[in-house]
Amino acid sequence: MRVTLARSLGWTLCIVVLQFATAGAINAENTKPIAAAGVNHIAIKGYDTVAYFTEGKATKGSSSFEYMWNDARWRFASVAHRDMFIADPDHYAPQFGGFCAGAIINHVLVPANPESWVIVDGKLYMVAGSHDDLAAWQADAAEHVKQGGKQWAAVQPRPAGTQE
Repeated sequence: MRVTLARSLGWTLCIVVLQFATAGAINAENTKPIAAAGVNHIAIKGYDTVAYFTEGKATKGSSSFEYMWNDARWRFASVAHRDMFIADPDHYAPQFGGFCAGAIINHVLVPANPESWVIVDGKLYMVAGSHDDLAAWQADAAEHVKQGGKQWAAVQPRPAGTQE
């Protein structure tokens, strides 16, 4: 009886230790870069974030004009756009790290659709869905921006090994 109880407690302790040990590894592995980059670390699916401001439309960037920022590769349609981004990345980068501005309110990180975007008060916002979803978000944009800002601090991914 004692041996069985000791073995049982031993296995339980091993399982608990393994759970804690792997929790850190799983957390580090699942931490997404701030720019919501995919497997290749390409921000906003390769779209030129400066073009939203200068061209007023979603424009695919080129691997010829890349810049690494926030652990992600940002692509641009021209060297001029890349240089504008380098000079002021916080101005041009989408809010909420390129995650859906609507989902943030619900404490969920969903990569946004770069084709569904809007600039509100000089800041770029994207949603995950279609233009209809964007229209619904825009109907109360001021409130969504306010609520998203409150939630972002709690849900934004952090680099492995950092704390809030």
